[in-house]
Parts: sequence; C-alpha cells; structure tokens
Amino acid sequence: MNSADPPSCKASASFQSIFGPLDLNAETPLATGNDRQIFQHPHMPSLLVKVMDMRARAIYLEARPFKRWYKQYQRESAYRVYLTEISEYVTTTTRPSGVWQVPMARVLGVAQTTLGLGLVVEKIRDADGNIAPSVEDLARQGKLDDALCVQLDEFFDDLADAHVVLHDISPSNISCGLNADGKQGLYLIDGFGGLPLIPLYAWSKRLNSWRIRRKYARMRATLAERYGLPAR
Repeated sequence: MNSADPPSCKASASFQSIFGPLDLNAETPLATGNDRQIFQHPHMPSLLVKVMDMRARAIYLEARPFKRWYKQYQRESAYRVYLTEISEYVTTTTRPSGVWQVPMARVLGVAQTTLGLGLVVEKIRDADGNIAPSVEDLARQGKLDDALCVQLDEFFDDLADAHVVLHDISPSNISCGLNADGKQGLYLIDGFGGLPLIPLYAWSKRLNSWRIRRKYARMRATLAERYGLPAR
C-alpha cells in the first residue's frame, strides 16, 4: 500500500458530523453561563458544544466601558476565551506532573455551528446520561457531605500540583459525574486559563498554588455561609 493512501478503517462518525456545520437553531441549551450557552452535541452523546451568547456579552461590556474599549482591538473578539481554554488545556495535559490524569473535561477543538463558532468539549454526565450536577447543585440539594468535601480537597490539590491556572474558582465550574471513559469523579468544566496581561500565575507554580488554595478556602467559606456547610 502506498504510504499516502488512507488507512483501511471504517469511521464511526464523519468529520462533518462532529465539527460541523452543526445546526443548533432548534436546540435548547442544557446550561447557560455568563456569556456562553452549553448545548448537547447533536451527533455525539459524549460531547457538548459551548457557544458564545453575544447578547449577554454585549450587556456585560455595556456596563464596563474600559473593557469594551480595549477588547475592540483583540483580533479574536469574543472568541478569545476559546484560545485561552485550549492553550491552558494543552499546556496542562502535556506538562509532566505528579497527577496522572488532570481532572478536567477534555477539549477537542472548535466547530462551525449555526450560532457561531463553538468549542467542542467532553460531556461530564450522570448515570442516566444527563449533564452531571455541579458542586453548586449538590450543595443546594444538601448532598455535599464530608466524603465529597474530602474529594474537593484532593481535587484542588491535584489542580495545584498540575499547575492549572484558574481565573474563576467557583462551585458551578466543577462537575461531579462520569467522564467519557466512565470514570467517576470531580471535573473542572470552566474557569481555567490565564487572563492577566502579565501571566504571573503561569510563570510561577508556587504562586499559582498559593492563589488556588486561597481562593478555594474562600469558596468553601461562601458555601458554608450560603448552605450551612462546614468551612475548610
């Protein structure tokens, strides 16, 4: 066989079925963030598609004139966050660390959709295949017990050890469920990647670890105050 010939394997899904164009016009978001909507991938049950909510972003920037001014000079426009997350995912998962598998939802790439460019990511699910609850959801339901709090401690220790840079440490950015391999655990689904112009936390693992643990302690204190849970 000529080395340039394609391998004789049968694809279970076409490139277009995964990376688009994907028709999301009639779909209902599974979740909505500050400036993004999360959709079930129309052809792959194990994937989600994050799409920018341009209306919500415009409202956000309208109240922040300085940020609106300098963002107009960013070539990536609203999609800069995609580059931030892809860069952090690649950097973290290729760096040798004491963590065998970083507890993050995997990032596959970008897809063309009818709602604009989308970021394709791994779906963290529950036993029924639905999108998994976040730590915020579990706390609200009174299900954040001592065992899960211990898992949270280990989760943030792993993120610090792997030198994952976080810009939003929030219980709503952590899912508790099964990844695409069927492994149960806590997974970071959003809020990662450095945003400052001077990336101090990307340069210094020690400084980044200190910041993660400080913000995690603040998150636990907020959960304790809001839902009557034990602080760290």
